[in-house]
Amino acid sequence: MTKTKKPRKLAREILVFILLCAGISLVQFMIISRLAGGVAESYCFYNDIYMTEFDWIALDRWIFGISAVLSCLSFTVLFLLLLEGHIAYIRKITWGIASLRTPEAKTEIPLEGNDELTSLAAAINDMSRARQELREKELALSKEKEELIRSLSHDIRTPLTSILAYSDYLAQGKATTHEEEQVCLQLIRKKAEQIKELTAILLDGSRRTPEFFEKGKLLLEQMALEFEEELEDKFTLSVDFSACPDFSGSFDLQELRRVFDNLSSNIQKYADPTEPVCLKVSFANNSLEIHQSNAILTRKPESESYRIGISSIRRIAQLYGGSALTEEKDGRFTITITFSNL
Repeated sequence: MTKTKKPRKLAREILVFILLCAGISLVQFMIISRLAGGVAESYCFYNDIYMTEFDWIALDRWIFGISAVLSCLSFTVLFLLLLEGHIAYIRKITWGIASLRTPEAKTEIPLEGNDELTSLAAAINDMSRARQELREKELALSKEKEELIRSLSHDIRTPLTSILAYSDYLAQGKATTHEEEQVCLQLIRKKAEQIKELTAILLDGSRRTPEFFEKGKLLLEQMALEFEEELEDKFTLSVDFSACPDFSGSFDLQELRRVFDNLSSNIQKYADPTEPVCLKVSFANNSLEIHQSNAILTRKPESESYRIGISSIRRIAQLYGGSALTEEKDGRFTITITFSNL
């Protein structure tokens, strides 16, 4: 186990610098004053210059003053030279603090020495990293919120399209019996309630209300039945539950319905109606798998691609610890949706 070095006290280090510079300056003062005095005496002796006692006192004061000024200059220069490293480091720290004003800047001050300035630089680096992590989380949350709004807006269109279709059906008088009218009205009400729930999620955020279902297979069969009703007028469907035994699990009904609605919407937009649409549901090792495939429409669709609907399905699958894998091969589109945490 390695011991962390105890930080040196910056004030103590500066005090040592001051004492060292003061000692050197004092020695310089003594040397300069004595040399200057000796030079003055020798000069007067060899040039037969007579000086009174007052002249010598004035000369000594002049030499003292010059020596003191030179010693002070020497003290200042030596002290600044010894502090040069600290001053340069303070500049780096100042730059680091100034860069914190820029949100995009990544501040990383190199750690030098082992004193209070080093601790300050480390604290600024920690602050910069924390700010960067917070910014990344905010961007991720913003992106997630944007994707949620986009996917929910897309999902609202599916029941809305059904409402418009049933409304047109009734308006055109195609419902010949009272029972048929009631069925259409019930479907319209059901889709309207679905839109209401999706709108509430859109306004309140990613609100989830999972419920435990003892008979999970029956729930999936009901969802598949609604899926068939949506598509049976235009497509031939093959629904297979042979690999799905009775099971129990927790589901958010709105999320599960959105999965099937998106599958139905994508089929209506991009599937070839002359080829069968296959839906297979299986359950094994506490993992539910929904496999859907269809022939791809040869002509280019007028609406957007699979991406928003598939993205919505993938997001829901991830909430259950699963995934949504897609493949386009030999003119067929397949998607395998897995729900693991039930």
